[in-house]
Amino acid sequence: MELSEKYISELFSIKERLKKSLQAFKNGELILVGDDGLRENEVDLVFHAKGSTPQNVNFAITHAKGLLCVSLSHEIANQLGISTAPNLPGGISHTNFTLSVDAKHGITSGISAKDRAHTISLMADPKATTQDFISPGHVFPLRAMNGGLLARAGHTEALYELCRMTNLPYAAAMCEVLGENGEAINPNLFTSDHKYPVFKNIPFISTVDILWNRILFENSNESVFEKNEEFIPSNLREKPIAVYLLIPKLEKSITLTTIITIYNQNITPETTRISITNTAQSWDNSVSLSNCSVSISMFSTGNCLEKTPTCINDFCDMSAKEGLNNTKTSVKRVLSLLRSFQFLTELTKDKFNLAQNINKLNFIVQEDKYFLAALLKCNENHS
Repeated sequence: MELSEKYISELFSIKERLKKSLQAFKNGELILVGDDGLRENEVDLVFHAKGSTPQNVNFAITHAKGLLCVSLSHEIANQLGISTAPNLPGGISHTNFTLSVDAKHGITSGISAKDRAHTISLMADPKATTQDFISPGHVFPLRAMNGGLLARAGHTEALYELCRMTNLPYAAAMCEVLGENGEAINPNLFTSDHKYPVFKNIPFISTVDILWNRILFENSNESVFEKNEEFIPSNLREKPIAVYLLIPKLEKSITLTTIITIYNQNITPETTRISITNTAQSWDNSVSLSNCSVSISMFSTGNCLEKTPTCINDFCDMSAKEGLNNTKTSVKRVLSLLRSFQFLTELTKDKFNLAQNINKLNFIVQEDKYFLAALLKCNENHS
């Protein structure tokens, strides 16, 4: 299989897994969410709070067997008056646990599947307030980081993303899946229908799938180019028309410092210069600075010519709590190019259209072209 076909296969698989999982999640059904296998190495059984039925809760506590928690946005947690639990000295978890709660009305002891289902579903009620809950209780809310998986690579934030993508209230339940020996089950083992038949027909998605779908297939408002009036022009060219600097916001860990310099209004792929520089050397795509219409300049301290991985799971090491800090230089490079091309398309009112012009562009690393072409192919088939 050629490299471009590998990229297409990988990206299509992500889209299909996510489509199936989102549909089930939106319908109040159960789904499985695993991490990337490097972090906690766990799988959570998940359902939206609006799908909090006694049957779903009972299935979770019976077959998943972990701690049944609820991921909430800060806004909903504040509305419900659910405060963060105190930290004791020596704690290592970065999970934002809150005080446990029960619904104030409509339950008995609070521990039954029916009672917990009622408490969880109440958290998704837009009319619910702090007066509707008591603490301590039998349901454990967690506060998800604003920004979702771009802010933290946890299951709590993965559920935040699922709620965002389905336009549902930011409240979803999760329960870790434990094996017969009481240990967390490796996400990779869920490819075997025979070992865990009880989960056979439940859609599976990973935090990596969710994260990279957001980055690659959604319009980003986390990376913007702002005009820079203080930029010093090169002595090899006349003063440019405009200079733009990439402001990455929550995408700061997955992009490179990038500057776009516009020299004339007739921006074409053939006259687009791409260069990348580290502290020792510079590389470019053979379009000279002296006659380019636009220059995309990237700056990196890593291996500038590193090849883009063929597997999305290798794009970054999400084993750290922060998740994206160890994104590979090659991935930062190709994402910086993607954001640059998206900006140029918008700036030129679609005259610089990547889908139409990608074969006319010169790339420093050929794998970048293969990856971006595959990305465009997948977007084209899912539009």
